[in-house]
Amino acid sequence: MIGSKIRMHAKVLLVVAHLKNYNRPMGTSTIEQLIKAANSSAEGDTSLNLAKKVFLDQAQCDEFFETTKSKLLDINEWNKNSSPTKYELFDESGIETQTEPISVGMFIRINLYGAGKYDWVRVMSIVDESDELVVTVKPTYDPTQEPPDTTSTSHFFGPEATNNFCVQRDGKAVAFYVIGLNEHQNTRFADGLVESARNAAVANIGYYSGLQKSVWKEFCSNFLSTDEEKGT
Repeated sequence: MIGSKIRMHAKVLLVVAHLKNYNRPMGTSTIEQLIKAANSSAEGDTSLNLAKKVFLDQAQCDEFFETTKSKLLDINEWNKNSSPTKYELFDESGIETQTEPISVGMFIRINLYGAGKYDWVRVMSIVDESDELVVTVKPTYDPTQEPPDTTSTSHFFGPEATNNFCVQRDGKAVAFYVIGLNEHQNTRFADGLVESARNAAVANIGYYSGLQKSVWKEFCSNFLSTDEEKGT
């Protein structure tokens, strides 16, 4: 079976690092630019989680890379690989759809356990190249409101933040990154005083940031692991 072959001929190395100390990006141009942008920030508003899987056989590496790219565009795989968090996909009209592949313009509702409310992001770009796939999302408004308030940002972070989900092949290795940029708390654009207060309180104790770091660490590792390797 494919899973057993990969397990026999590959090893998984999970690395979690602060971007300012991460000096060897395994990246093609898009990932390199993301890491460079994060390294240039002196405000502590960036984050990096990554996992890497190294293969002995190039064909198995190539097959695994293509499979992982497909999984990243499947919201059901997000749920499968992130145990404390639930993700729901909505189209551009705010209608839920769990069967379509993730595409630009779609919304993702995030239920991060312990965060106190839903957070919303929108898919802003998808870069699909021969050796990488990068999905970029930004905090956004709640499209299910009637009517939607497009001036609000229903997320812990403000509208300038981005999360970048990256799959990259480098030789016989496949890497999975989650890179966060411009991660400032959202107290200005929140929809109402209650949400603003929640965001400020969470930020003051670093609770949300800690939750997110734990989620993305698991997310990266699980995306590069078979069910057997995860023990499921």
